[in-house]
Amino acid sequence: MMKANRLALIAGTALSLISHTTAAFDIIAHRGASGYLPEHTLEAATLAYSQHPDFIEQDVVISKDNIPVVLHDIHLETVTDVETVFPERAREDGRWYARDFTFSELLTLQVHERQNADGTPVFPNRYRGTSARYRIASLAEHIELITQLNRQLSQSIGFYTEIKSPAWHQSEGVDASKIVLDTFSRAGISEQQLYIQCFDFKEIKRIRHELGYDGKLVMLIGDNAWQESDTDYNWIMSDEGIAEVAKVADGMGPWIPQLLKPDSIAAGKPVAQPWLRKAQEAGLIIHPYTFRADALPAGLSAQQVLLLLTNIANVDGLFTDQIPPVKAFTEAQ
Repeated sequence: MMKANRLALIAGTALSLISHTTAAFDIIAHRGASGYLPEHTLEAATLAYSQHPDFIEQDVVISKDNIPVVLHDIHLETVTDVETVFPERAREDGRWYARDFTFSELLTLQVHERQNADGTPVFPNRYRGTSARYRIASLAEHIELITQLNRQLSQSIGFYTEIKSPAWHQSEGVDASKIVLDTFSRAGISEQQLYIQCFDFKEIKRIRHELGYDGKLVMLIGDNAWQESDTDYNWIMSDEGIAEVAKVADGMGPWIPQLLKPDSIAAGKPVAQPWLRKAQEAGLIIHPYTFRADALPAGLSAQQVLLLLTNIANVDGLFTDQIPPVKAFTEAQ
């Protein structure tokens, strides 16, 4: 079958199954409006808010003076000019770590679009400006921003927060999860407004049982090759793993390629992976990552990808760098 015909069949199959998006569907702003402005800045969060998602994501790492800051990585050089401002502060591995800087030092850095190791942009067509100054912000600042906008606009956009590299933070002598939960508690954020997510299953269990968090909790699923934690994600997607996750968590956050059988897509008859159906049968919410309108799978349109996610995988929501196309799609269903 020709490739164009296969894709048309995929779209036709998905279109014939439209129904899921008439139910509640969570749109999660991935690192704010990161498809348009430098990720995790207050400006990106503000733009995301104006696009009316259900939640805005914050990844959190801890500074030298134990301030929770909103960054996707424990490293700084991929999204800031740290190598220019503090050239001598890299560790032996040649990388700059947020944990080695006080919050006041982090504020001196300028945030830019995410770059590869050679300095080229990861997403070449995103924000290209060089004059406007974007900076790192604390979790408390993000909480204040969203809370104040909610108050003034009578909205209830929530927080979807990831504890980054908790085992690494513990090796550095800091309890990232406790700091994050305490920050939300002091701000008076109800657990109905909050999802906590993590790639580390040990930490998921610890957050629930030792730290006493009663709100929504999501087990993120990566690829073992990424070494996000010592969690075996193949086991997490097994029947035993799903059963164990369901004992402590409310949902799973898989990588989009983990949802459907690749050979079924190629054959034009997309089918969900068995683990996904098992997780759904166990009552787990499924919030995959990340829909990017400017980084689509080869040969698929944004509409086709969204149809596959909502009507074949039947996910409950979606992390996205670009809210408008996802929102337009769901509102049209």
